[in-house]
Amino acid sequence: MPNIIITGATSGIGLAITRYFAASSSTLSTPTKIAMLDLNSATGPSIASSLDAEHPNTLIIFKKCDVSCWGEQAQVFKGLYANEFEGKIDIVVANAGVSERGYTTLVEHDKTTDEPRKPDMGVLDVNLSGVVYSVKLGIYYMDLKPPVEEEQTERGLIICTASNAGLYALATAPLYAASKFGVVGLVRSAALLVEERGIRINALAPAVLGADVRGKTLETNIAPKELYQGMIITPMETLVKAVDGFVKGGREVNGQVAEVHGYNVTVREAHAFVDGDTERNLGRFRGLGWA
Repeated sequence: MPNIIITGATSGIGLAITRYFAASSSTLSTPTKIAMLDLNSATGPSIASSLDAEHPNTLIIFKKCDVSCWGEQAQVFKGLYANEFEGKIDIVVANAGVSERGYTTLVEHDKTTDEPRKPDMGVLDVNLSGVVYSVKLGIYYMDLKPPVEEEQTERGLIICTASNAGLYALATAPLYAASKFGVVGLVRSAALLVEERGIRINALAPAVLGADVRGKTLETNIAPKELYQGMIITPMETLVKAVDGFVKGGREVNGQVAEVHGYNVTVREAHAFVDGDTERNLGRFRGLGWA
């Protein structure tokens, strides 16, 4: 019986992943428990209630949470672990994210003053710091499980939502891109640490997502629908296929970054070492255990 936490769960990617896990629970003999974390307290509870009624083998609850606030996120995890989840957290999906909400403040200036204006760091607070907090909390509670003895047994799975903007340059939103590049680096680096704990961590790197490959009926709230006019839209089903691959993968499926594009899921390899010296030095850091 998996206990699952999903952030940013009431719309877009988070809602699609929630539905995937809820539907998957129908094949299990015991109920799945899913906590939908989101700021959307206006409709979040009703969304969770509707999904809960739709899937009788699944307990689905809503928890209001600002993932950019460590104290708030830590308190929600603690409460779930002690109460609804009865001392067990199995899967964490660190999905909550925002865009730069228009023109990037990195190059936008306030012409009414002679001083530079601080850029809006909210996108980094949510997309990177919030993900780091979710990963930290996931590892902490998964570490409370008994050590595993069999190689094929795992103590937990963490899935982080990055973006293909974490793989390519995105000139219109450099802070958004920085946050997603950060998630990719976090996942690839953390994988080396958590594998020894029987925990896996992987990342999704989706292209522009929607319900219809022809560009109709977008489901994500990351940006206004009109922004996507003329773009190639990847169906949400492709992202769900990537999630399914992470869930059903073995211990070797760790530290992977799955680019989700069109009808395809492509595992993107990390950069090759530029030379043997670099490979040796990075290996040395791992051997030291600190940097």
